[in-house]
Amino acid sequence: MTKHEELLEFLKDSQLCALPQSASQMIELSKDPENGPQEYAKPISADLGLSTQILRFVNSSFFGFSTKVTSLPLALSLVSVRTIRNFVLWNGLFTVLRDPRCGPFSLKGLFHDALRRAVFARIVTGRYTELDGDEAFICALVQDMAIPVLAARWKAEYTDMFHQSLIEHVRLSRLERDVMGWDHSYAGALLAACWNLGELVGCVVSQHADDVFDGESCSGPSFVGITALSALLPKSQDAQWFEVTSFVDAFHKVFGPKLTEIAAILNKTDEVSSQLSGLVNLGVAARPLGQYWQETLVHLPKTGTDDMMIMEDQLDNFFAAQVSL
Repeated sequence: MTKHEELLEFLKDSQLCALPQSASQMIELSKDPENGPQEYAKPISADLGLSTQILRFVNSSFFGFSTKVTSLPLALSLVSVRTIRNFVLWNGLFTVLRDPRCGPFSLKGLFHDALRRAVFARIVTGRYTELDGDEAFICALVQDMAIPVLAARWKAEYTDMFHQSLIEHVRLSRLERDVMGWDHSYAGALLAACWNLGELVGCVVSQHADDVFDGESCSGPSFVGITALSALLPKSQDAQWFEVTSFVDAFHKVFGPKLTEIAAILNKTDEVSSQLSGLVNLGVAARPLGQYWQETLVHLPKTGTDDMMIMEDQLDNFFAAQVSL
C-alpha cells in the first residue's frame, strides 16, 4: 500500500472525523440559510458551559460592543450565526485533536498559531475587502489542523520533518511532498470534507501551502490569498520571523500599498487572539506578533518601489504612531 493509499484509509476512521455534538449540530444548522438565532439557540442552551463561553466570546474585543451582553438570545441576535458556528467549531477542535508528542511539535503552539491566523484573516478581510470575514476566519483557522493527525500516524517521518523544518527554516509542506508524496493541505481538505465544513473551506485549505504569490502580481484579495498570507505569519515556536520578507511582498500584492498599516493590524490581532485564547484556557502566546514585526522590520530589503520607500521613510516613527484600526 502506498502512502497515499494509507492516508485515504487512515482518514476513513470515523472516530477521527467525529466532532463534538454541539459543533456537528451547528455545522448542520449552518447549511440552511433560513436558520437563525432561534434554531441556533437550542443546541447551545442545552450546554451550560458552551453558553457561558459564547457570552464571554461575544463580550470580547473580537466584537467590541460598548455594553455588556448578558443573555444568549441577545448575543445570537447581535452576532452573525456563522461567527458563533466558527467559535463552536474552534472550541470543538480542542476536544478532537490530540497531542501526537512528536519531535519538537507543539499542539498548544499549533492552536495559538491557528487562532492568530484566523483573527488576522478576519481583520484584513473586513478592512480591505468585500469578502465574508467569517469564511476567511474558518479557512485560516483549520488550514493546519491535519498536522497533529498526520504526526500521530507517521510519527517517525514527522519527527524528522519537524526537526528539519525547525533547523533549516524549510516549509513543512515542501518536506511532506518529498517524503510522503502529499502534504497536510491535501489531508486538511479531506478532513474539512469529513467535518462537513463546505466546498469553499476544503478548496482553500487544499491550496494554502501552494506558491500562490509567485510572479509579479496576483488576482487581488481572495480566500486562498488571504489564507496563504496568514500562513506566512511567524509560528509561536520560531526564534524570529523567517518569512517576513515573503509576508510583506505578499501583503503588498494582495492589498496594494497599505504596508504602513501592518503594525496596527498585528497589534490588533494580538489583542483579540489573546482574549479568545483565554476562553479555552489556552493561555497567551509566548511572543506577540507585534514583537516579531518590531524585531525583524529593520531587516526588510530595500526594494526601490514607491510604496516600499514610503514605508522605509516611516520606519523610525512606525511604532510610535501606532496607526489606529
